Amino acid sequence: MDFIDKLKINIQSLAALSQIISHETLRIRAACSHTAEELGYTLFIWNSPQGLRKYKSGTWEEHDDYEQPHEVLDWLLEYSKDDDRDDFILLLEDFHYYLTPVDHALISRLRVFAIAVATREISGCSVVLSQPLTLLPPELEKDVQVLEMPLPNIDDLCKIMQQAKQRYNIDDRDYQESSSLLEAALGLSTSEAQLAFSKAACEYKRLTESEIPFMVKEKEQVIRKSGHLEYFHPKATLDDIGGLDNLKSWLNRRRQAFTSDARAFGLETPRGVLLLGLPGTGKSLAAKAVANAWQLPLLRLDMGKIYGGIVGQSEANMRSALQMAEALSPSILWVDEIEKGLSGMQSSGSTDGGTTARVLGSFLTWMQEKEKPVFVVATANHIAQLPPELLRKGRVDEIFFVDLPVQQDRKEILSIHLKRRDRLDDFSEEDLDELATNSKGFTGAELEEAVKEAMFLAFDEGHQLNKDDILTAILATAPLSQTMEEMISRTRQWAKGRAVAASSSEPEALEKTANKKPRLKQEGENPFI
Repeated sequence: MDFIDKLKINIQSLAALSQIISHETLRIRAACSHTAEELGYTLFIWNSPQGLRKYKSGTWEEHDDYEQPHEVLDWLLEYSKDDDRDDFILLLEDFHYYLTPVDHALISRLRVFAIAVATREISGCSVVLSQPLTLLPPELEKDVQVLEMPLPNIDDLCKIMQQAKQRYNIDDRDYQESSSLLEAALGLSTSEAQLAFSKAACEYKRLTESEIPFMVKEKEQVIRKSGHLEYFHPKATLDDIGGLDNLKSWLNRRRQAFTSDARAFGLETPRGVLLLGLPGTGKSLAAKAVANAWQLPLLRLDMGKIYGGIVGQSEANMRSALQMAEALSPSILWVDEIEKGLSGMQSSGSTDGGTTARVLGSFLTWMQEKEKPVFVVATANHIAQLPPELLRKGRVDEIFFVDLPVQQDRKEILSIHLKRRDRLDDFSEEDLDELATNSKGFTGAELEEAVKEAMFLAFDEGHQLNKDDILTAILATAPLSQTMEEMISRTRQWAKGRAVAASSSEPEALEKTANKKPRLKQEGENPFI
């Protein structure tokens, strides 16, 4: 059911007050106009600068002396009781600024209108409130039906693109209504899309698939401006991940799941995956690699920027971010270290008024009920800090536990980083085996840092990188596994039967190191110390 159908049902079901949440003024007017035309209603539009205007059969008529908000509501109450009037819709644009306790008389007038409709004293009339924010006085919350207008779809963007073609006299040979170009503009509002297509038409004098990179850059600016999502251009591939063969095989099997052929076969769109494990084991790299492998836009959700200081702002920010991800679908939504964004759950009811719980509830409900092809990749380091609701099957397709790399995986990781620096040919298989053996307990990130440090050592000593340089860097590094020995053991025990191992290799036993350095009690729990 599209937005206009929802609005029409609201009007037909005698909803006295409807509220449309969107910045899309032109599309809201068009939706109200289409609805009024289909139902045979007259459309009135009021805003503060232009006053009240009547719109019917494509023409506007000015109404004098209705410039103030109380004047238009007085007109509404009087006109709605006129037996000779036509059925009508009154669209009030940005009226929420006036609905404050300072002028309670305006709220009372709307309540009187809503009660009159509910008691059938009047009929054939409805008020639509158009505003960019979800803001209602408590007195009207039960009387108002709230609708959220989605961002423009492909058809809407096609109309905007045609408008740019006509406005800037683009020749037919320089104009191409490519689905790829239109998909590149998904996620933009009407005004943002108009500006993006206009800038492309002015700069390049054409609108073709060649302008896709330009549209993507414009969209990145818009996403960056919202502050809740970050657009990534990943270069890593699944081949850049050492080990994790179970995870890579699982992801490869779902590579074609977003195609029309998969839908025709009866496959459901993958919902997402939760990656649990130690820091530096390749969870974030996997999120970037899958976006590159599947050729889908990667959006990173910053949970820290979701929370706002105004009541209801955090929940609105979450809805806005999820709406943007759906508008860019098919896409991948990456939530890195999700447990840190939900760290207030344990005391949510007493310290933050339940904000964290409500934000989590909105996110989990969306994960469960979403219909758009948005694949969620959530990563977490501390399993104990995750709410149990997130671990339930159905929210995501699978839960993977990413353990420390075994010897063969470490050898593969070292080979990847040496190849990236054009040094792999300088090392024999025996050299790589020796390095992998001496780096037991290292994560992928620690192995990369060892290679980087060895490069500095070799450059400082004036010779080419060799095995001894990397071995020196490895022996000088104290891996996290030494201070997290107890936590790793408990996590491995928890993961058995609850999560799928990301690697098919049997995990290596942690060695009990003698003469351990003194450490604080919390070091066993805190991976950052």
